[in-house]
Amino acid sequence: MEEKIRNEINKAAEMLQKEVSEVEAKYMEICDANSLDPVNDMLLARSLFRQWFSGAYQYKDAPQQETTRSSNSLIKDAVGYFISVNEPMDMGARLNEQIVAEYRRDPVGTFTNGRVAKAYMNDDGTYLISRMYEGSQQDKSLPSLPENHHEIEVNQWIIPLDNIRAYGERKNANYGKPLPANQSRMQGVFLGEVDGESNLYYFSYKGSAAKEFTPRTFRLLSMEVIKDSNNPNRIYGFKDGTLKSLKMNADLSEEDRLPEPTVTDMQNYTMEHAIDNYSPLIDIGMYHTNVSSRNYAERFVITDGTVTSMNMTPNRMGSRRITITDVNSDYSYDGSWAGTTCWIPAHLDLDFGINSNVLVVGRTSQGKNEDGSFREVSLNLSGILCIHNMGVVAEPFEAAEEEDLDWF
Repeated sequence: MEEKIRNEINKAAEMLQKEVSEVEAKYMEICDANSLDPVNDMLLARSLFRQWFSGAYQYKDAPQQETTRSSNSLIKDAVGYFISVNEPMDMGARLNEQIVAEYRRDPVGTFTNGRVAKAYMNDDGTYLISRMYEGSQQDKSLPSLPENHHEIEVNQWIIPLDNIRAYGERKNANYGKPLPANQSRMQGVFLGEVDGESNLYYFSYKGSAAKEFTPRTFRLLSMEVIKDSNNPNRIYGFKDGTLKSLKMNADLSEEDRLPEPTVTDMQNYTMEHAIDNYSPLIDIGMYHTNVSSRNYAERFVITDGTVTSMNMTPNRMGSRRITITDVNSDYSYDGSWAGTTCWIPAHLDLDFGINSNVLVVGRTSQGKNEDGSFREVSLNLSGILCIHNMGVVAEPFEAAEEEDLDWF
């Protein structure tokens, strides 16, 4: 075994207060599980070993957590980093708008499928509410309407309902109940260990706490999540527990801080677990076409390039714009292709300048010109890792105020 990795094993054993042989066995176990040669694949094996150490070190001094949480608890410990974090969106309002539109197109079918309940005002001021529940119509009079109701005609309303009976074998406790009027939801892609298993995980978080959950991408962190028993690569935030448990490693005191993975470590680890989502920048148009058949959560793309321009002035959506290009591709002097446009939302930091080399994560988008022809594919980013930082960070452009000097 190489001296470098043996030194790391010795140091890890010292920090974890374990026998060196026990930690060395864990290193070999990591290599076997990922089909890695302990010597020839040392860089990648070391990266995975450091990820395991980060999780083990984070909780080595927390025995009370083990005694208060049973082994079959739904709540699991997660240590790693997000490569993608989407801005929280009000998915509740969007879903309600969709259901109201469906009802206007097909009122009978929408009601029969249990998507909505119908409400009419009685002569005594109460409301007669009808819904379809497990194939049968139910009627009930209530003194008031639920918060989430929409007037369709005078004294006639619809109430959007949760019509999903079960999630797999688990019954949906909210089946037949009104949907919330508003519900924030954010999504992300997490790389790291959850309950001791190293993998890529699709993360989802809903509720009021999701609006405040915006961890920086490619920054080591720990948090508590719920792991989906039916889909092992999906994890969820729970109420405000995940938000309160979030610890960014860089914000911890030096004595509590975990060893930070290097940029090279994160590159290797990301490619190890998300290689199916990588596309060279020059092939991004082909990737956009091919990825449409995947599930929505899996349609993100990872690519890299050199920053050739930056516009830090936010547009009406709050996004800034950079252009990246592949230095190995042919430059188009006729203006047909000068790089890929990337739109960056407000929650992502831009701490690099022009000529920097970056790895970006996002979703492809392609609009049409007025003549119906397709535009070049652009990227809506949700994660950025600066590989080589060059230049000076650009400042937002502010137009100079017009002065009336009355000089002539």
